[in-house]
Amino acid sequence: MENSIINIIVTVGSFTIFTIALVGVLTKKNLIKIFISLSIAESSLFLFFIGNHFSLEKQAPIVGDNLESFNTLTMTDPIPQAMILTTIVIAIAILSLALSFISKYKQLSNNIDIDKMD
Repeated sequence: MENSIINIIVTVGSFTIFTIALVGVLTKKNLIKIFISLSIAESSLFLFFIGNHFSLEKQAPIVGDNLESFNTLTMTDPIPQAMILTTIVIAIAILSLALSFISKYKQLSNNIDIDKMD
């Protein structure tokens, strides 16, 4: 019962953040604000995927003092966390590349407004 409540909270919260970021992408004219809004939207998707793979009954797949062997019934699957971690690294690299392009465009044209772009 607690997991379904947590999943509902995570789903509603992440889609609320995604909607706010999408409004920012669609209404802003500044390139930096648009890319920051896209980054916030990506973060909400990361929160959604990791939050839906969360379970209170399961534990991390780490063999330690209180765990002698791996039991797939009581452990969480580490693959979604690994995939999202890789996606976070790629998203940060893409955001930094986009912001460097915006910086160079600002130097060349003294403009970062979409309506005034050539």
